[in-house]
Amino acid sequence: MSENTGIPLEEFATLVKRAGMNLNEPELEHLKPMYEHYLDSLERMHLLDLDAEDLAMTYIPDWEPQV
Repeated sequence: MSENTGIPLEEFATLVKRAGMNLNEPELEHLKPMYEHYLDSLERMHLLDLDAEDLAMTYIPDWEPQV
């Protein structure tokens, strides 16, 4: 079998605690696969070279969608 490429549970627990959450071991084990699933996408987003205008957005509070 191949080596486990995911984050070790102890390291994940440290990240969770740093984020201000206090989870027990079963909760950590339940959340960890979800974290690992989104980690690759997040790393790819961090590699993007975006300028300030790429991050800009417009919010129109009175906009109503056309149905």
